[in-house]
Amino acid sequence: YIMEQRELVIIGAGPAGLRAASVIAESGLEVVLVDEQAFPGGQIYRHVTAPGAEERFAEAADYRDGTELVRRFERSGAQYLPESTVWFLEPGRALASRDGETLDLRAKNIIIAVGAMERPVPFRGWTLPGVMNAGGADILLKTAGVLPETPVVLAGSGPLLYLVASHLIRNGHPLAAVLDQTPPRNMVRALPHLPAGLLGLPLLIRGASMLNMVRASKTPVYRDVSGIEAQGTDRLERVSFVAGGVSHTLEAATLLYHGGVIPRTHMANALDLPHRWDPLQQCWTVASDVWGRTEREGVYVAGDCTQVRGAAVAGLAGELAGLAVAARQGALGPEELRKRSRGPKRELAVQTASKAFLDAWFAPRKDLYAVPDDVVICRCEDVRAADIREAVADGLVEINEIKLRTRAGMGNCQGRTCGPALAAVAAEAAGKAIPDMGRLHIRAPLRPIPLSALRRLLETK
Repeated sequence: YIMEQRELVIIGAGPAGLRAASVIAESGLEVVLVDEQAFPGGQIYRHVTAPGAEERFAEAADYRDGTELVRRFERSGAQYLPESTVWFLEPGRALASRDGETLDLRAKNIIIAVGAMERPVPFRGWTLPGVMNAGGADILLKTAGVLPETPVVLAGSGPLLYLVASHLIRNGHPLAAVLDQTPPRNMVRALPHLPAGLLGLPLLIRGASMLNMVRASKTPVYRDVSGIEAQGTDRLERVSFVAGGVSHTLEAATLLYHGGVIPRTHMANALDLPHRWDPLQQCWTVASDVWGRTEREGVYVAGDCTQVRGAAVAGLAGELAGLAVAARQGALGPEELRKRSRGPKRELAVQTASKAFLDAWFAPRKDLYAVPDDVVICRCEDVRAADIREAVADGLVEINEIKLRTRAGMGNCQGRTCGPALAAVAAEAAGKAIPDMGRLHIRAPLRPIPLSALRRLLETK
């Protein structure tokens, strides 16, 4: 058991956490950055400073930007605790496990910068070996150079779908098909936001280059896809789907699915921070101001765990949160705070405005969770869609009541994987809007931990 006192604890070593830590440490304050991974960088810059990373990164710009972030952080002198799992959080305190030790981190300020996650979407066969998230496959490629078994089918909707496709193609890995679930009407929705979208022209150009790469590879692309099923006996063998009203079946050894990206809100939820429902992206976001301040004194949120806006915006949000903490602790005066925040605020406004176009274009399908009764929703507890609908039919119309009845959300992930689908299936059965179902209660431990971690903590009482 180790207890440490700092002026700030930051959770998450992605763009937001790295920039926040750098700003605060450069201001002369004591800060500790805690992260689960072995190397800093978060998801987009995963293991960017690990040996051999330059060869594994498909995008040279990502490698360059990620390396610059990490090098600044290293120069700042901030304390870094990799491979540390935070499992308890309250204002002023975080408990984490690292190398068999329990860390009790006390701080006047806490910044949650844990990033985003892929939206989990259940469908028939999604539990078969050979089916995985597209982002997970990209992480394996970045960190270990591992390529998926062919034939590979990519399916879903969102910019990451074509990003992963382009990464595999650049590595000479053939794709059997791309199954694009983006509704055609989304383009009409997005057009009013195109002028603002042009503010982020480099990002749009990059997206267009990914599409061109897929076209140049002669990979078949099916659009407006629905009814995806993964089929096989002991592992994935085929993928069936409907496109243009026609049923198709493809041979496949790997299905990489991407349901979009949503904020990772579990820690904010555990602190009972106010959330807002995003009706376009169909997800919860964390309420905060431009400085990342929340309703809890000394608790800040920064980056994609508040609202998904990408690495550039996350970094700017981390910079502003770091400046706000430095000012709160007296390391920056009001005039210096205004001066140093002017540029990041202006750039943040431009970057945020440009994301409205992509949000509208990649809004999820309305029938995304219209799954048959036999589909498993909660893999931890083996709860099926029929179990959830039965609970609603028996009069349960609040998500935590349904959780208690069915055990959906009670497994190791505490609803990270099943939560969105659980809420959507229950809301449809109850004839209610998803936010009216409430949010799952999240309690410590936030991650599975050994009993020895609790024993060490109790022994210090």
